[in-house]
Parts: sequence; structure tokens; C-alpha cells
Amino acid sequence: MTNKIMAVIMVIMTFLLGTNAGALGLQEGILQYKWSDSASRYNGLSKLGDKGEVSYYSNPGEIYTIGEVSVDKVIYGFYRDQLFGVYLNIDSIEVYDKLFLHMKSQYGLPVYKTTAGNLLVYKWKQQDVAIKLKMNKPARKMKLAFYYRPLSSKLNAKQWEELDTTSFRFVPIKKDKKPEKFILFEF
Repeated sequence: MTNKIMAVIMVIMTFLLGTNAGALGLQEGILQYKWSDSASRYNGLSKLGDKGEVSYYSNPGEIYTIGEVSVDKVIYGFYRDQLFGVYLNIDSIEVYDKLFLHMKSQYGLPVYKTTAGNLLVYKWKQQDVAIKLKMNKPARKMKLAFYYRPLSSKLNAKQWEELDTTSFRFVPIKKDKKPEKFILFEF
């Protein structure tokens, strides 16, 4: 009987430790980009534009994988030169659906809201990181966004929530050069 209890405790502890370890990576940053770091720490970032104290960058040619989905349009937001947000622009409803299912399987059922302008937002919170999957139905624009709350909470929501990241232009990939591929999340 004692062996069975110990086995159950070991399984529960393994599950709990595994869950926290998976969340720890997201708490530190995304891929090699660390929350609060300066944009100057990362070679290859190209500035896309500014909006007040917020600057936006991309790293042309990078391809990110979340679950079974690859995204090649990623934008990094820096508030006062500190990384606070990462936006993944989504090109198709099929990719959006796959990302929704993946995020739901990793973080559970989201909180959601629909605005009067037909903006659908699914939201998950993981300690200091807010994750939002957004769809603007009339404009057919979709994105997955990660926000580091200690910094993003200092911003006016209009500066980062309603940003149209699809308007940024990415440098085209050269025909003879294969884009660099990174795994953004691996669960």
C-alpha cells in the first residue's frame, strides 16, 4: 500500500514539475529573445517603425514553429528599448485554428471577448506573460501576441493592443537563400 501511495505522489510531482518547467521558458522570453532586453543585443533585427516610446523590429528570414505551425512574420515590440511583446501575424484561418487548438491544449480554455467591431480576442495568462490570439473578422487580420506584463502594463493600451502589425513590410527573402528556421516553442 505504501508503494502505491509513493508511486502516485511521484507521478503527481513529476507532472507539477514538468508544468512549471515548461512555463519557465516563456517567463524568461521567446526563443533567444529575453523579456526586457535591449534590441541592440540581437544581431539581425531590422527596425520597422516607432509609435511613441515603442519601437518595432523584425528579423527577416526567420521562421518560427509553434506546435505544427510555422510563421514567418514575427514582430518584436520594445518599450523604452526593452522587449515587451512579440506578435506573430497569421495568414490563414487554417493556421489560426491550429494555433488556437495548440494554445488551448497547452494553456487550457481561454477567456474571450468580442468587441462591437467584430474583434475576437482569446486570452491566456501565464504568470508574467499574457497571450492573446486575435481575429479582426471584417479586416480578415489575425495575430498571436505575447506580452510581458511588467512592461506592457506601463503602456497605454492603444500603443500596443490595437497595433496593425500586418501593415509592416518584411524584407523579402533572397531566392537563392534558404530562410533560417527556429523552433519558437516545443512542448
